[in-house]
Amino acid sequence: MSNKRLNLLPVWAAISAVIIIAGIVLMALLGFNNSLDRPESKVFDVHYNVVVDLNEESKASLETFCEDAFADAGIDFDSVATLSGQSDPVSLNQSTFSPTGNNFVLRYTFSADVSDEALASAKAAVEAAIEGDEAFLLPAETYVSFDTYTLQPMNEAMWRGAVAVAVAAIVALIYVAIRFGLGCALTGLVACVNDAFLTLSVFAIARIPVYAFAPMLYAAIAAAVSVVLWLIRSMKLRDDAKEPSAGVLSAEESVANVCKATDKTVWISVGVLLAIIAVGALCTMMTGAAAVFAGALIPVAAGLYSSMLLAPALHVRIKAHFDAIKRKRTRYEGKKKAAKNDAQA
Repeated sequence: MSNKRLNLLPVWAAISAVIIIAGIVLMALLGFNNSLDRPESKVFDVHYNVVVDLNEESKASLETFCEDAFADAGIDFDSVATLSGQSDPVSLNQSTFSPTGNNFVLRYTFSADVSDEALASAKAAVEAAIEGDEAFLLPAETYVSFDTYTLQPMNEAMWRGAVAVAVAAIVALIYVAIRFGLGCALTGLVACVNDAFLTLSVFAIARIPVYAFAPMLYAAIAAAVSVVLWLIRSMKLRDDAKEPSAGVLSAEESVANVCKATDKTVWISVGVLLAIIAVGALCTMMTGAAAVFAGALIPVAAGLYSSMLLAPALHVRIKAHFDAIKRKRTRYEGKKKAAKNDAQA
């Protein structure tokens, strides 16, 4: 890492400030693009557990039974879909049949304000119609259920995850302060806060689709990544400070040497994080969680930015200030000791 980058703190600070200010304005005016969240709705399912495929005539009969029952109950559905051998992450407030294997599922979606009483009435009517139709007297089982579709459990999990990651970042900063000194802790704190707000701002400005609490989770991840990458620098700074030649180096030279020695480790660490994200996204490709993993690229990028540019340039200023205080204290103690020796002589 060239010394030139360490002298460009105003540039890195200006870049962060522009993005963060723009992000705060857009967050205040528009919020985040929470388009991945489905509005709460209710689903009415007819599961037909069959060994062979249900014929088209029987499928049409099921639709007729359902739609006649809805009309009698005075309710209108928003959409209808047919599923096969799969289930959706609905909240299981009621006892429902979980489709597996060769299951045909007829799903009707209703708005959340449709009453459970009306759906229960439609459920009873559909079950009665199925029992009275000879076409369904096959070696199969038919289940009718309705439930509320919500992503609230996922949002709650994200919120708890964000709190846990943020707490871990704070604990890590306290550890940095105790083990590596107040100067390293201050740099880590500034980088941590910068990356959290930078991540939130990128999501707000780019209008990237996210779940409700996902931005807070990403901000916490950015803070954690920032602290971990700065911890790599801090360990090298502490080791170099033990060298006899450390006292003759300026703050800029010390930080430049540390960056040169640890850049490779930082890049490897980021590569490992990206690999984990890629594997997570691939493993959850068919679910909404894949988008959560993909969004984690932004906090990792923010952490890399601060680790390579902002934090080292900032630490040059902070280290120079603390070095000056240390030299002043050393001179003062030296004069005090000399005066004491003169008095004793």
